[in-house]
Amino acid sequence: MAEIASVALPVINEMAERPSARDAWSRWERDAARGGGAVPLHRPDGYATDEALHLYEMVDTSPFDALDEACELHVMERWERFDEAVDPYITAVRKDNPVAALFHGLGPLRARRLPGWVGDVVLTAAEVRAHMESVETVLALSGAQREQTLGRIDEWLGDADSADVLDQPLRVWRQTAAAGLGLLSSRIWC
Repeated sequence: MAEIASVALPVINEMAERPSARDAWSRWERDAARGGGAVPLHRPDGYATDEALHLYEMVDTSPFDALDEACELHVMERWERFDEAVDPYITAVRKDNPVAALFHGLGPLRARRLPGWVGDVVLTAAEVRAHMESVETVLALSGAQREQTLGRIDEWLGDADSADVLDQPLRVWRQTAAAGLGLLSSRIWC
């Protein structure tokens, strides 16, 4: 994890600190506030709203993609070096972005409490433990809050398993913390 962090963290932090990234997040917050906590997804003609496209574009570019393109870091080449104590969560959604769906479900106020930049993070074991309470608060939802979040995820994804998109990242966090390991979360387009 230290080797990946030395290359990835500066790029993740730089991406998160860009004025365009901060402006994009602020716009998402404003758009979601006008929509009662989430952006409207579809126009009357069935096409995606500008607000939904904005959220999609905000989470579409990953620092790991840039590192891969520059041949500086290929996360998948390091796959066999990860600890088997944690069953990874890997998902793909045809023609869509599960991170955008998760963030749509959570809304900007809860999503802001997750470490890293819109799904990309590299943490030491100590950092995982330090962030665990916040992650539990964001992802371990119940009752009406869980149903609303799952409904929004399902609204975004349609035919994918919305519960997996919400529950599996939390499972990985919990297993990682219990095993005393560091954590890598990345959005990589294949």
